[in-house]
Amino acid sequence: MTKEYQDLQHLDNEENEHQIRKGVPPPQSLLQRLCSGPRLFLLSLGLSLLLLVVICVIGSQNSKLKEELQALTETFSNFTATTEAEVKDLTHLGESVGKKMKSLESQLEKQQRNLKEDHSSLLLHVKQFVSDLRGLSCQMAILHGNASEKSCCPVNWVEYEGSCYWFSRSGKPWPEADNYCKLEDAHLVVVGSMEEQRFVQHHAGPVNTWIGLTDQNGPWRWVDGTDYEKSFKNWKPDQPDDWYGHGLGGGEDCAHFTVDGPWNDDFCLRPYRWVCEIERNHIS
Repeated sequence: MTKEYQDLQHLDNEENEHQIRKGVPPPQSLLQRLCSGPRLFLLSLGLSLLLLVVICVIGSQNSKLKEELQALTETFSNFTATTEAEVKDLTHLGESVGKKMKSLESQLEKQQRNLKEDHSSLLLHVKQFVSDLRGLSCQMAILHGNASEKSCCPVNWVEYEGSCYWFSRSGKPWPEADNYCKLEDAHLVVVGSMEEQRFVQHHAGPVNTWIGLTDQNGPWRWVDGTDYEKSFKNWKPDQPDDWYGHGLGGGEDCAHFTVDGPWNDDFCLRPYRWVCEIERNHIS
């Protein structure tokens, strides 16, 4: 009886163990548990919310970036406009300064030219004063019998650098002016330097004035025989041109001072003023 009960109890225990082993499922992995229905839904919902939050954050950051970019663009645009305006102002200022510098340089050059002209004129007046004083002294010495007439210029003639000059106040054609000087034992003026040019121009005034230079009988020659090729010249630009367009017949074979000084060739029969010259030690 006891043995049978023990066997029966052992059998019941085996059946219970078998039922327990058969009813309890095997343990599941973490991934299987997460992928189960409710958990999967919750996980998807969480991921969706996280993604939505990320999208919102990115959108917010993108909006801020756009605002900052717009602000930077406006700032850069304002800076560019300001810089361009300043560059334009500096350019205008530079141009203005450049114009003022050129104006000052031009004024300085003009003043320097005027000073040179004034200096030359002053020297000429000083020389003329000395010449006039010497001539007056010479004439006084002649009156007192202490000097020879050969050492002085004739009355109404002007002495300069050892020569005597006479300036007409009327006009004659070149041949008549040349003959007038010959009758005075002189010749039409022969200009040998710029200093003599200034002296004659100063006393003749701003008028056309015949000088002793002609090419009527061949090449240009001075009336006193001075070598034309080696001598001083002061022609105007593009002169002499022997122009025939004046309609007076023939070309231009006689030289004269123009109103501003430089020489020009002209028709010899025009009635211009003239200047006679003679060396002081050749006075008879």
